[in-house]
Amino acid sequence: MRLNRLLGIASPAVLLAPALLAAPTAAAAQLPRIEQVPTENRVLTHREQAALVRPRLVERFTTLLPELMRREGIDMWLMVSREYNDDPVFRSMAPATTYSSRRRTILVFHDRGPGQGVDRISVGRFDYDGLFHVHRTHNDSQYVGLRQLVEERNPRRIGINVSDRWNHADGLTHNEYLRIEEALGSYADRLTSAEMLSVGWLEKKLPSETSLYRHVMRIAHQVIAEAFSNAVIVPGVTTDTDVEWWMRQRVAEMGLGQWFHPSINVQRHGGPPEDASPHGTVIERGDMLHTDFGIIMAGYSTDTQHNAYVLRAGETDAPQGLKDGLRAANRLQDLTMQHAVVGGTGNQALAGALAQARGEGLTPSIYSHPVGYHGHAAGTPIGMSDYQNGVPVRGDYVFHSDTWYSIELNVRHDVPEWGGQSVRFALEEDAALLLDGWDWVDGRQSSFYLIR
Repeated sequence: MRLNRLLGIASPAVLLAPALLAAPTAAAAQLPRIEQVPTENRVLTHREQAALVRPRLVERFTTLLPELMRREGIDMWLMVSREYNDDPVFRSMAPATTYSSRRRTILVFHDRGPGQGVDRISVGRFDYDGLFHVHRTHNDSQYVGLRQLVEERNPRRIGINVSDRWNHADGLTHNEYLRIEEALGSYADRLTSAEMLSVGWLEKKLPSETSLYRHVMRIAHQVIAEAFSNAVIVPGVTTDTDVEWWMRQRVAEMGLGQWFHPSINVQRHGGPPEDASPHGTVIERGDMLHTDFGIIMAGYSTDTQHNAYVLRAGETDAPQGLKDGLRAANRLQDLTMQHAVVGGTGNQALAGALAQARGEGLTPSIYSHPVGYHGHAAGTPIGMSDYQNGVPVRGDYVFHSDTWYSIELNVRHDVPEWGGQSVRFALEEDAALLLDGWDWVDGRQSSFYLIR
């Protein structure tokens, strides 16, 4: 079946070839640039976000997309979505005014070659805030219009989003695949999987995007700092569940999006608390708290895990054993980033970091992942919680510069003040892999939030 050939199910994973950079064009030199992000730590209004998103898309379409299409040898890229059943790539190409694709949306990207750029075409009626030229058809005749475009432009390889290996690149439904195949007729033999084009588009970021992402991360860190304070937590009264719902409500009131429900976990001397209440565990003095938290703003997702300590009477800081455990988790972060290098694979980084960590006496687990347009985004993972010996296929994909990762991991450390109890220290912090190496997007946690 042609679909199996497109998916390459029987074929080994293939790594990306070196990038073929597109020559700059006169149009590219006149691109509207992304406006400067406010320096103060505040949530941008939706209108302000929209003013940043559209120029970002134009710049990505004009400078990044030609490079990626030529790298993958794809002349025409088709993306088909239906209302409330969007392709995972669609949201990264849509303006802030678009909540979902309209009816059926057929987007066509045609690379006209070096110096000419990529045409962006919407088959049907919708131009998505002027980002796409409309090849106008009736809603029931969109595939007739697609066939006309293919006949006129005669592409050699037509990429579609089907993939057995990459979830972000598998957005074409079976029904729409059949409709494409029927509409194209003999041209259907030119269809090929655009899986690595989808991955490349989602993982690669512009320098201006990293600047905006730093602002988004500062907002996420502010919410965590507020949650892990006496403004929210009253020891002996507040439960972990109370804090989770406070964080979720706070984000909603700020006008931000979320991609998972916040979590708060409690560790304490003597072992995990026995939770007899359906309302959660009451937070007590001497507890260590952990959160996993993420927001969405301007189309970007964050993913953070931080820790707090609830001071006992007379204490001014966390016990040294807890601070040593947090420092051990920081060391594992360093090792993970040290072994994750441009051109290397996620599995190589995982093996190298784990081996060195164990050699230093740590008890490590690494499960870092790309982040950006999705919380668990496209790109190579550095382990998974249930794949500590390497991740099949995707773990053999290579790191590229100008990509973002959540450095997510934990170490187990014995705490003398807790009778030698083994305590889990989990951290997660977003970082950018740039041309000159790694850079934390907005710093990292190296000391506990202290709740009095």
